[in-house]
Amino acid sequence: MAKNRPAKKDNNKEKKGKKEKGVGKRMKKEAMIQAIISVFQSSPKEPFNYKQISKIIGVENQVQKLQVVDILYDLSAEDIITEIDRGRYRLNGLGTMAVGTFARRSNGKNSFIPEDGGTPVFIAERNSGHAMDGDKVKVQLFAKRKGAEPEGEVVEILESKERTFVGKLQVAKGFAFLITENKTLANDIFIPKDKLKGGKNGDKAIVRIVEWPDEAKNPLGEVIDILGIAGQNTAEMHAILAEFGLPYKYPSSVEKAADKIPEAIAAVAGILEDQIK
Repeated sequence: MAKNRPAKKDNNKEKKGKKEKGVGKRMKKEAMIQAIISVFQSSPKEPFNYKQISKIIGVENQVQKLQVVDILYDLSAEDIITEIDRGRYRLNGLGTMAVGTFARRSNGKNSFIPEDGGTPVFIAERNSGHAMDGDKVKVQLFAKRKGAEPEGEVVEILESKERTFVGKLQVAKGFAFLITENKTLANDIFIPKDKLKGGKNGDKAIVRIVEWPDEAKNPLGEVIDILGIAGQNTAEMHAILAEFGLPYKYPSSVEKAADKIPEAIAAVAGILEDQIK
């Protein structure tokens, strides 16, 4: 008669359970490095320790927390960050400033062109300070990482260009947006209802940005002129002219003179016809 043997303990399952406990989200080293650098670049004046960094980037596993410690040490050795206290680091580059022109792009690939003609510097949207295309700005340059393009952050807008944009109005109940096709602005412009200047949904309009609060995703604007209904020939022609900063309206005296041109041509044609006869 066979004896009942006690059930064999599944050690593999138990080990697997222990292994999975506290693993959390695994992150590849390169992705972790980029995430850590982004934390420092988002708050260039703030110091962080490895626990704060781990929490921000979502690392919970103890092994990966130790990896964060190693990466912080390596970044410090490369002069990308500076250890200001024991185990506390801050972005290196404070005090390294440059002045030049900001070039905004709707795809987020903004850049800074130094006025001395140096190498263009990449400016992430989070570090743009809401500078607009063509603005003269002061930029803090970050320490350059090996193999990466130079980066920086706009710390001051010294001179602003005219901030007008052409687009189509999208009017809702209590507010409106200007939907632009401009290659330098990815964000639609928010327009309070009392700043529409009579504009209606679907109108082609010219809008001036009047403010872009630090925490706001969209700039605030006001309508300065209505060009007509989008899709109509006159409205679209005026929109093209306005987009390039060309005049699309003329004084009444010029328009009256232009209206007489067909009459003058007809009169000359009549004279020539009489002479031929």
